[in-house]
Amino acid sequence: MNQNKYGWKTLSSRIAYKNPWISVRHDRISYPGGRKGIYGVVQKGPGVAVVAVNDEGRIYLVKQYRYTLDDVFYELPAGAIHKGESPLASAKRELWEEIGLKAVNWKRLGNFYTALGHENAEIIVYLARGLKHSKTTGLNQQHDETILEIAELSPAEVKKMIRSNKLNCGITLAALNLYLLS
Repeated sequence: MNQNKYGWKTLSSRIAYKNPWISVRHDRISYPGGRKGIYGVVQKGPGVAVVAVNDEGRIYLVKQYRYTLDDVFYELPAGAIHKGESPLASAKRELWEEIGLKAVNWKRLGNFYTALGHENAEIIVYLARGLKHSKTTGLNQQHDETILEIAELSPAEVKKMIRSNKLNCGITLAALNLYLLS
């Protein structure tokens, strides 16, 4: 038995499912006050999101298919930090793989957690400026990506997409919030 902060206790823990990207942990717990229950935790490594802004102030988004919802979404370049890779190196790789851009200037904007109630994934957000163009090709794009379009949008256009519910990726919304409020 493991005593956690604030009176929570982990009575037992086991991995219910695992693949190369996630694992799902099944915990038997005791809530503060003694009531027993179960808790499912999705364990994922950290990831990055990149707000790439060109010299005209336009923000790059990718439109890509997402199997989980069988639909397409506009998103910032983002992805998992590979083992042995620094967060900044991961951000640089994601920008190259998804958009075919390299950046001269990088700034860490902050971090956040994606789904506090059931997941431990942390996302670190970077701002990329001083962009050098290179079209996305089969040479730099990952084979598991389904990028349909690369969009360059003004901050006003991005805000309009948010208000009209055309931009609804949580990671993208949180990362843009860090950028737009900086």
